[in-house]
Amino acid sequence: MQFADPRESATAYLVLRQLYDGDVIDWPIADDHPLRPIFVTLESQGFVARWDRMWPLSDRYRLTDKGIAAIEAVYRPAGAEAFFQDLRQRNLSPADRRAYLQSRGVDPVLWPVLHDPSTHWSTYATVGSRYHAYVWEDFAPPKMKRASREKAERIQGGGGPRAIHPRHRPQHIVDLDRYGYDRHDHPSATTDYDVS
Repeated sequence: MQFADPRESATAYLVLRQLYDGDVIDWPIADDHPLRPIFVTLESQGFVARWDRMWPLSDRYRLTDKGIAAIEAVYRPAGAEAFFQDLRQRNLSPADRRAYLQSRGVDPVLWPVLHDPSTHWSTYATVGSRYHAYVWEDFAPPKMKRASREKAERIQGGGGPRAIHPRHRPQHIVDLDRYGYDRHDHPSATTDYDVS
């Protein structure tokens, strides 16, 4: 499969995985769907095709022989979860995790994406993959410490006066019950006020 973006390639393999596992994807995918170009490319390259059926009335995508060969070359679900747990128990560095996957004859980019049971083609572009994040942990953006994050939130206002995050903005609370008292905390003659 040829895609300019590696994430699109991984999403395409997730589509093939879903069809290979027997799940249904209605054909055609909506024109306004953000992943429509991936489906168009998969169709044009011959990995998926329309399954034209009489019943049910809606058509769906199916894998072609080329699509089946492509997914079977990289997707081996039997024992994948135990394999991942074994990888985690080894406490390897991220680079060593990838080297271990390569030594076992699997692609360190595609294997974690395809074998993570929580990863779906429709959410991978925004959510990512838990297994992939573990294997490629050293390429993730650094996590901000709390103080740095709060400072960044305060500075968001731009070059003007110092912006205050709404959570840190001082609050003025008016206790209407205390308005019935004078300065010396003695009840005043009239304790009811018309606030309308």
